[in-house]
Amino acid sequence: MSFNFSSIKLWLSKPTSFFGIKLWIAILTCIVLFFLVAALCITLYIIITRLRRKARNALNPMVSKDVHTKSHNSNYSMSRRLLPHNAWEIEMGNGTPEKQVIFSSNQTNLPGARYPHPGVAFDATRSCYQFTLTEIEAATDNFADGNVVACGDYAVVYYGIMFGNTRVAVKRLLHSRAKAKEFTGEVEVLLGLRHKNLVKLLGYCFEGYYRIIVDEHVDNGNLGQWLHDCISEVSPLTWNIRMKIVLGIAKGLAYLHEDTEPAIIHQNLKSSSILLDKQWNPKICDFGITKLLGSDEWSYPITPPTGMSGYLAPEYLSTKILDDKTDVYSFGILIMEIVSGKPSIEYTITEIEEYLIDWMKSMVESEQFDQIVDPKLPEMPCMKELKRVLLIALKCVDPDVMNRPKMGKVINMLQPRDLLLTDATSFLSASS
Repeated sequence: MSFNFSSIKLWLSKPTSFFGIKLWIAILTCIVLFFLVAALCITLYIIITRLRRKARNALNPMVSKDVHTKSHNSNYSMSRRLLPHNAWEIEMGNGTPEKQVIFSSNQTNLPGARYPHPGVAFDATRSCYQFTLTEIEAATDNFADGNVVACGDYAVVYYGIMFGNTRVAVKRLLHSRAKAKEFTGEVEVLLGLRHKNLVKLLGYCFEGYYRIIVDEHVDNGNLGQWLHDCISEVSPLTWNIRMKIVLGIAKGLAYLHEDTEPAIIHQNLKSSSILLDKQWNPKICDFGITKLLGSDEWSYPITPPTGMSGYLAPEYLSTKILDDKTDVYSFGILIMEIVSGKPSIEYTITEIEEYLIDWMKSMVESEQFDQIVDPKLPEMPCMKELKRVLLIALKCVDPDVMNRPKMGKVINMLQPRDLLLTDATSFLSASS
């Protein structure tokens, strides 16, 4: 044994041709290198596997068992989850087909819409959240055309699902010049707003050139659709519902103007920016959006955005200032629109613009109050209440900015009480 051990020891001590290193040192080095390489390979495999699993979970999140079952049981249930604001069937009262109302224009083909992923299981109890672009793409099926709710001057709105099973409106801002600090600062202000007549902001995404905000989903269309696109002969918007909507909008605007610091001016108030829930409660959307576009977007160009011409206060053409009084003017036009069912601007056969405010003033001056009310109303309102509401609208659109009331005052005027309206005609003559 001593002979064999000595021979092995002598053999291992022999120098190799590799820089004269002894054989035993070369063998030990190879063994150590082998284990190091093996450990490195195992570590890389574990890291890559975890990254792939994380990416797969983000892009293909687990659907709840309930949702999965419903989506396979019937095409109808899947279509119900795909419904964007301007295309879902509106259920009225008992939900029977006779009580369902659909809109006559810009319908989306629901069977062709693609099903958005339910999104990553975020913590829904958090009041604010900065989403990643991957999460936004998963919620909207990579901004699928089939999930587009609306396209406007400032944003494209997509229907999406987040928090596992929560429907959201994903608003992708267009032409935003806002820097990261400026954008997030403005968003943080909006995230702190809480009012039942405002659409709730749930979160945002600032990544690359993407500027995205995520709002709660309001599931009963917008006011403009119900006033102008409803094909039913009798509107489901009764007089009491319309007055409830008017008062709700006033309360939401008063909160923005008088209960926030600094005050928030909407700047883009119109019937399509008033969303309605199933109980016909109005929720104002798009407030503060111009600030999110960046400092260069504080005023409209010479031509106002689509749909704003009939709502824009006349002094803006000379002052280029948008303040609380311009919002009050837009609110006055909204009242006229809600009462009459007419759009803020109509075009004649000769394509001449007819402004709602001019028509309304002429009707009041000639005391043709019965011609003012929307013919689709199921019942005529009390004449005293009709005159009261019209006078409030006319005060809001007074050409003299100083004579327009604050929104808090408007709320007081809207509360049911007796008002003397005999001087409505003299008010019109003084303002003309």
